[in-house]
Amino acid sequence: MRSNGHYDAIVVGAGVIGASIAYELSLKGMKVALIEKNQPASGSSGAAGGMLAAESEHFESKDLRKWALYSRSLYNQLTEQLYELTGIHCGLRSEGFLLPIDEQDLKQSHTIHSLHTPNRNNNGNEEHLSNTSPLEWWNRQRLALEEPYIHAEQGMLYNPAEQQLIPALLNEALVMAAIRLGAVLYRQTEVTRLLREHGNHGRVTGVVTEQGIMYGERVILSSGIGSGRLLETEGYRLPFLPVKGELLEIRTPSCWLNHTIYGNQIYIIPKQGNRIWIGATSKPGRTDTIVEAGAVPELLFKARQYIPAITNGELVRCWAGVRPGTPDELPYLGRLEPIPGVWMACGHYRNGILLAAGTGRIMADAVAADQSNMIPTSFSPERALQPLSGLQEKEGGTPVWN
Repeated sequence: MRSNGHYDAIVVGAGVIGASIAYELSLKGMKVALIEKNQPASGSSGAAGGMLAAESEHFESKDLRKWALYSRSLYNQLTEQLYELTGIHCGLRSEGFLLPIDEQDLKQSHTIHSLHTPNRNNNGNEEHLSNTSPLEWWNRQRLALEEPYIHAEQGMLYNPAEQQLIPALLNEALVMAAIRLGAVLYRQTEVTRLLREHGNHGRVTGVVTEQGIMYGERVILSSGIGSGRLLETEGYRLPFLPVKGELLEIRTPSCWLNHTIYGNQIYIIPKQGNRIWIGATSKPGRTDTIVEAGAVPELLFKARQYIPAITNGELVRCWAGVRPGTPDELPYLGRLEPIPGVWMACGHYRNGILLAAGTGRIMADAVAADQSNMIPTSFSPERALQPLSGLQEKEGGTPVWN
């Protein structure tokens, strides 16, 4: 089998996470191969809504919330750098988010209140999280002034810090920027297994693809659920929980919305050209990307509660993606000690776009330094890694994966 060269790092998966890591590694002057089974952004990255909802998401994990706030703080500079390198505008918008919640709930809500009060560490001392913003209550009069097409009985909570962008453009810009910095992109190239020295127990020294062997000092698996399937060839299971989501795009005659509406069961996102994205359904365990007919009225019904005229808009398109979730809803980030030479960066569930900038930056620092201590231990993939030989088997030898 022919060789396709030797690299400092091989990144498997050219979604927004893999592309961000490849870009950051290339900035450090490393020789990078970025391998994609299909096309960049062809998976969950291209199907996402593009919200940078670091505060609105209400992460239960303090590590994840800090990671999200840090990642969001990078986007203004990152998108400017990407534009300078590629000429691609990522569609970053910074008008802020509106959260549907009535005033009485606001006074009583521990969840909302906790957004801007200190956390306490294990010693009982207060810890203040940076990059959070003061929230504002917009009553009906203020809301009617700012967003005349929105209907709300009392008002909405306004967060000025949240942002959103076009995921496919971000992904494209990251890939192109990495290439401009020297990375090599392999499209339509499937990695079939990892290459290890000294048989099946040595360090990983590259990957085997249908087009040939690629050698690398480090291999980063960032192909979402596909990363788990690749680990199976090494005799390990890393559990993922796929969750299908469906979205709609509506075109309106004029600008009907400037601020993203971020509700518990619906988000409504204004995009360029008088377009509005509405999402998303949530269907655990589903891995298909078919848009079911029932998703359209379901999403429109929910959106109509906030923008009654939305059903008068033009339905432009519908699409679906599969969120790569994990059992504890934390990403898999860091070195995989049982398989030397392998790093993981996947399982970002519904926040891959938000977390991409921070993941790319910190993962690149960790990989370049060969040190994983800068990544929270709660994200370690080893917390869920299991040898296939240790799993209970059904009749016929099929592993049971809970």
